[in-house]
Amino acid sequence: MEKLKYYTLSLAISFVIAAILLSLTACIFAYTNINDRYLQTFVFASIVISVLVGSTLLSRKIKQKGLLLGAIFGVIYVLIVYLFTSLAYTGFFISNTLAIYLGVALLAGLIGGVIGVNI
Repeated sequence: MEKLKYYTLSLAISFVIAAILLSLTACIFAYTNINDRYLQTFVFASIVISVLVGSTLLSRKIKQKGLLLGAIFGVIYVLIVYLFTSLAYTGFFISNTLAIYLGVALLAGLIGGVIGVNI
């Protein structure tokens, strides 16, 4: 039960960080002349930072199995984003971008888990 509390808190913090970073990204693209082809890079960076921070906080609290906890955190993060995205659009879909997001979040979660256990 204690792990569930830590997962929920870490996910909430991670989504708040993602919302802030994505809002900054929207402002940057709205008020500057940056080419739109860089938008996906900014989104990936926001995901990496938010998952990295969330998995670090999670594994720092639990203090064991950083790789496993971080990987699970990254997968849960992407599944939640996928669920809300699918509900907002016409339905569930699978694409190459989803696989890339999953891989990026998984890798960021692994790294954050290792960092959190070793701090």
